[in-house]
Amino acid sequence: MRVIGIESKMTGTNNQMRGVVVQGARLRHRGEKVPASREALLKSPDGTLLHPKNFASIAEFEAATRGAVDAYLKENKAPEFVVLPFDQSKKKEENGDVDLLSLALKDAFKARGHEVKTMVLLSNLYDYQNVDLINVGKHQLSDLDEAVLKSNPKLQSKVVETLGAAGNNNWATIRNHVYQLEDKYEKFSAHLQQKFGKIKSVLSGNLLYAKGAIIDHSRDKKNVLFSLGGITDNGAIGFDKEDGVRLIESARNLQKCGYNVIFTNSPRTPSDVTDYLFERCKLYHMEFFNSKKIAQNGEQAQDFRNYSGKYKAEFEEQAKSIGNIYPAVLDVCAFVVNTHDSFSYTSDAAALGIPSVVYTGNYIDKERRPDCYKLFDLCREKGYAISLDEAIAQIERGMEPKTQKMDDVSTQLVRAMAKSLSCERQNANTATR
Repeated sequence: MRVIGIESKMTGTNNQMRGVVVQGARLRHRGEKVPASREALLKSPDGTLLHPKNFASIAEFEAATRGAVDAYLKENKAPEFVVLPFDQSKKKEENGDVDLLSLALKDAFKARGHEVKTMVLLSNLYDYQNVDLINVGKHQLSDLDEAVLKSNPKLQSKVVETLGAAGNNNWATIRNHVYQLEDKYEKFSAHLQQKFGKIKSVLSGNLLYAKGAIIDHSRDKKNVLFSLGGITDNGAIGFDKEDGVRLIESARNLQKCGYNVIFTNSPRTPSDVTDYLFERCKLYHMEFFNSKKIAQNGEQAQDFRNYSGKYKAEFEEQAKSIGNIYPAVLDVCAFVVNTHDSFSYTSDAAALGIPSVVYTGNYIDKERRPDCYKLFDLCREKGYAISLDEAIAQIERGMEPKTQKMDDVSTQLVRAMAKSLSCERQNANTATR
């Protein structure tokens, strides 16, 4: 199935869309080229993100959408589905803009002779007029939403409920990252080999090769990854130095229990918290890997998603030498600790079958983001995740944290798309008889 997405300012959402694109590509006919990388997320030819609020008028927005579609069709076949991003921080303010985006895309493709369908990812419940499928997280549905769905069969037929978010990681791509990192290590200078030797032993020391096949012994090693979320620009979610202090304290407890500790931040992790954790990791012989884009000027530094702290040189060297460590580290973790605000514990850890642990201490406004609380409660109830406090208590009693593997959301969404296309074809065939 040919699926593309629309690039947004939200790295997590972009990765969710790529996860759906990749899963859709697996259903294509053999030999057919389907983009499954950055090119699969459209934006205006001048680089402006396709969102009505980014343009001075609707006419300019529609023109930019046509330009993006034209540029895409010059190199690729038309998609069957377009995945639309949804800004969780804006909620109801975003619904009308998503509807406009869907309409502009459909009109642009139709003008070139192509009919496409759209799906919006992790939206609130809303009766869109121009969106074909609405991915709604079970954690986002209120009692009123449930009642609305029961009373509106037409809306219900468009809703695809999932627990958690689509993901862009799978075991094949993860182990490919391991191979790439091992190749890099062999080419490192003596200085870099010494600097990154510990993480090399963590990665390559857990894999045995036999006639080209991997025998995975990674779960035998006691490595734990702290994969951090962060703040939102509307203040609904916080993450500060006090959270960093608590996380380091937990990490130290895990070290005493024999674990190797690895930290990685995200674009939403504040720069001052990043600096604090980087310093403490060096002090306590833990590994820290930066995932924030490094600000190159004052304007970029104004965006909290870009790193503007004290260790630009160290992080630039790290990025050049290693790149994105996250997928490879997933392969060697006994368990992963995510923060309460991040959906990564469902889209990555729990969906991959890695024990999923959640730090629930950071500030989240329950009125504006009840979904974060409900998602963890649902996952904990079903055994997909446990809290960090629970995990440490289990370890201190001599038990290893264990959670259940959850269904892959990307697969669920692509199946819903395929079903929608199949129903449309059946209806078309019935109408012509």
